[in-house]
Amino acid sequence: MRRAKKIKINHNSEFELDLAPLLAVMVKLVPVLLVSSAFVQMMVIETELPQVVSEAIQRNEQDTKPTLISLEVDAKDGFTVVINKAGKESTESVPLKDGHLDLPALHAKLVEVKRANPEVFKIELNPDGKIPYNDIVKVMDEARQAHDSKVTFPVFDTKQGKNVETKYMFPEVIFSNMMEG
Repeated sequence: MRRAKKIKINHNSEFELDLAPLLAVMVKLVPVLLVSSAFVQMMVIETELPQVVSEAIQRNEQDTKPTLISLEVDAKDGFTVVINKAGKESTESVPLKDGHLDLPALHAKLVEVKRANPEVFKIELNPDGKIPYNDIVKVMDEARQAHDSKVTFPVFDTKQGKNVETKYMFPEVIFSNMMEG
C-alpha cells in the first residue's frame, strides 16, 4: 500500500501585501468626495427681528389662507411681483432700466405692495439662473426693509393690544426655485 505524502504547510511564512494601489485610489477618491459634497448648500441666515415682527410672522404662518407674494427676477424682463390674495392673482412689473435691474423702482413697488398687504412679511424670491449672486443679495436688501425712515408699516402688538409701526417689509425671504434640476 502506498502512503500518501503529507504536504508540509508552513504557517509561519511571511508575505508582503502591496497596498500602493489601494492608497492611490484613496488619495484620489477623498478629494472627489469632499468637492462633490459641497455643491448643494441650504443655508438659513438668522437675523435679529423685533419681537412684534417675529410674532406677526408666526401668526401669518398659522393663517389658513395667507396672502402670498412672490418676486420673479429675470435678466431680460426685470421684476414681476405676483400677489395671490384669497385665490385672486395679480401681477405687477418693474422693467429693466438701461438694460440693468432697476432696484430703486423695485423698492418703491415693494413699499406699495407692503402698504396694501401690511400683514404679510414673507416673500418668495424666484431669480432666473442668469442673475448674479450679488444682484440677488441686493434684491433681498431692497425687500427687507424700507430705506426711508419716514416710511413705516403697522403691525399688531398682542402685548399692547394695538398697532405699532415698523420699517420691516419682507424680512423673511424664501427661494422658491432653489432645488430645480
